[in-house]
Amino acid sequence: MTYTMKKEKTIMLLLLIAGITAVSNAQSGVTVQASQLYTTFKFWDSSDNALKGEYSGIFTRGFGLGYRYLTSAGVFVDAGFGINKAGATMVYDDSNYKWDLHYAGLRLGGGYMLQGESISPFIVLSGYFSFLLTGFQTINNEDFDIKEAGAIKKNDFGIIITPGIQLSVSQNVSAFAGLNYIMGLQNLEYDEEQKAKNSAFGLTLGFSLFFNKQ
Repeated sequence: MTYTMKKEKTIMLLLLIAGITAVSNAQSGVTVQASQLYTTFKFWDSSDNALKGEYSGIFTRGFGLGYRYLTSAGVFVDAGFGINKAGATMVYDDSNYKWDLHYAGLRLGGGYMLQGESISPFIVLSGYFSFLLTGFQTINNEDFDIKEAGAIKKNDFGIIITPGIQLSVSQNVSAFAGLNYIMGLQNLEYDEEQKAKNSAFGLTLGFSLFFNKQ
């Protein structure tokens, strides 16, 4: 019993030392990023059949500010605030449809970075929650405010998967690039018999400014 207790105390002490060492060598800082996105909708009809090829994507942009906490082990926490556009186009019965949605939202995630001397690949998984700022549907040349009309839900949430690389510019500054896959989990339709969800692919470029090394 005494030997077991001593062994457990030794393990706890080693874990504590490892944790203190990781925190003492951690870096934290701010990130600034801009994204080029290709957005569209995923749609399921009342019979839960996925309609493919009905919607065409549109190119939009997004901007964000964030905070990153990176440990010496390569594990990091990533949080931020941003604005982005979403939407899609469709041709139906000789009419042109376009959706133009503008969101502001928060994201929180974590990931792992394989730290190198100058190039560090990483992958991050984030969850997001967005508020709809404006929402318009254009049918041919006529615009409709679908947010004010209550034809679309005023929030969205989902996940973002981002593999990428970080390049060290100086001791405190790094540039990074990542490929994004954004999968909306919120049904944008009020009619629960059919589903429409945001979906996007994108390229994000940005830089990190580490203001302290603990």
